[in-house]
Amino acid sequence: MCGISIAINKRNQRVAPEQIRAMNDKVSHRGPDDEGFFAEGHFAFGHRRLSILDLSPAGHQPMQRRNCWLTFNGEIYNYIELRDELKNLGHHFVSGSDTEVILAAYEQWGVDAFPRFNGMWAFAIYDSGIGEIILCRDHFGIKPLNFTITPDWFLAGSEIKQFTAFPDFKPVLNKEVAINFLVNGLLNYSDQTFFSGVSELRPGHYLRYALNSHRMSVHRWYDLDRASRPVKDPFEVAVGRTRELFLDSVRIRMRSDVPVGSCLSGGIDSSSMVSVIHSCGMANGTFATVTSCYEDARYDEQRFSDEVTRQTGYKALKVYPDLNHLWDQGHFDKMLYHQDQPFSTASHYSEFCVFREARNNRIIVMQDGQGSDEFLCGYGEFFVAYVRELLRGFRWRAAWRLLRSKAVHRQRTLGAELRAFLNAAYGFRLIRLAKRIAGRSDHPWMTSSWSKIAASSLVRFPEKNIRDLSLAEIAHSSIPYQLHSEDRNSMMFSIESRLPFLDPRLVEYGIGLPSSYKIGPDGYTKYVLREAIRELPESIRHRKDKMGFVAPDAPWITKNKVAVRKELEEVITRTGVFSDQLLDRFDRFIDGRLGYEPIYFRAMALNRFLKIFKMEINP
Repeated sequence: MCGISIAINKRNQRVAPEQIRAMNDKVSHRGPDDEGFFAEGHFAFGHRRLSILDLSPAGHQPMQRRNCWLTFNGEIYNYIELRDELKNLGHHFVSGSDTEVILAAYEQWGVDAFPRFNGMWAFAIYDSGIGEIILCRDHFGIKPLNFTITPDWFLAGSEIKQFTAFPDFKPVLNKEVAINFLVNGLLNYSDQTFFSGVSELRPGHYLRYALNSHRMSVHRWYDLDRASRPVKDPFEVAVGRTRELFLDSVRIRMRSDVPVGSCLSGGIDSSSMVSVIHSCGMANGTFATVTSCYEDARYDEQRFSDEVTRQTGYKALKVYPDLNHLWDQGHFDKMLYHQDQPFSTASHYSEFCVFREARNNRIIVMQDGQGSDEFLCGYGEFFVAYVRELLRGFRWRAAWRLLRSKAVHRQRTLGAELRAFLNAAYGFRLIRLAKRIAGRSDHPWMTSSWSKIAASSLVRFPEKNIRDLSLAEIAHSSIPYQLHSEDRNSMMFSIESRLPFLDPRLVEYGIGLPSSYKIGPDGYTKYVLREAIRELPESIRHRKDKMGFVAPDAPWITKNKVAVRKELEEVITRTGVFSDQLLDRFDRFIDGRLGYEPIYFRAMALNRFLKIFKMEINP
């Protein structure tokens, strides 16, 4: 896991060594083990290395192989299999690194090599034979790659802050991105970023840059919708195939020359990982887990993580995030700086604390359970979508039985379950429609000028069925911002985070499964996974509700109401985004006359983010 820097001078002037070094210095936390540079003509590559595979100098980057140079961030987990295939085709290797495998694969297959990689990556290849630089990003965007064009430069790198090393880059707020964050909590939903003029190369895409003409083009090399075909396997076969794919995904993600551990929330996903690592003997005695815990039982899962610990015997590390440290130890600003964008809840602090504890215990690689909820229907909206699918298919009796079963295992009445479904499926939309008809704003805390921008800028994703919902969450509304946060929080502490559930083979198979394999007849989500991982403790296999990384935002804000109100006053004054209604609603929340609204945290995060990057807001 590393940091990469790419600078191309559009006026065909040499890139000064101090310029590319300044870019590299901005991401020194991503690669504390080594540093390297390569320059030719009017471009330069930089690299910061976190050594994971082949710790010797043979893994130094940028790496050359014949007429190609590579700067690479990530891991190719199937590099051993690819190396053997390439050896049979006549290729020779001088290192044990996956970096050299990328270069040999590109030499053999060109851009057609990209679909052969199973891993996470963002890299730049300079192909001197054709005079082009090719940037590429992995299937789901696990590793970041941003770029911008200024009057003098094409710049690309792992983090946007690298561009601030160049005087002609000016941080200006992208209003459309800010509005979608404030109103809906959307992050990383498109190629746009909070910095106007800065784009992210989207997952499954590559960019070609011709050094002579300075023309660039972006191409899609991976399409999940096309890659995933409907699965016709009987349920028991699907259970076996899901298990087989998951175990192999975990197995190749345990390849490492440094210590490996795992996040462990006590939920199904992380517990599945740790359980199969133990049952299949994939780890040695140094393996450890890290769990985020809270004294408030509403936000705490350690009783479940303790079950996994008792079963596996692995060393269990626990952290107890104190949200007050967001203020008094400066963690809020530190996280915002590393994230390159605001974040919408304090749950990101739980993740921060987990990776900090891992680094304190010298764990360099961490397995994590992100990804399965989006294609195995782990979130509540998938249950609603499934019931709607049944109703549209005139399978009313099946829908009724499903609602009744869900009510039983949630321990509430059928009437309450039915009302919850109707509100989620239809009621909230009708309320929004009624507000529009009556001329009432969905976001009364916003000034009229910004409301006009919001009217044309808010993004909606079509969700006709479970498949559409999964594809939207993987590409736009859920996975991208989780991956962004995970990358920044882990790399802040020079840790590589690996995500077995985002193996493309597993995702493609999971997307293709029938809805009834994902939501069982009793209403349990991730049904096929619960059946596939028999090593799970029974208390976890039959857990009713998902929690994940959560944090007590509302109690913390209430406790720090004076400081929070001061932040809200400042954001109203400095941005022009918010009306005085923001303070009025906050005061009513503190007085108990109004429920908690996430806009309070989002407004604070935006305010501090703007200050950290000295960002302009154009009229």
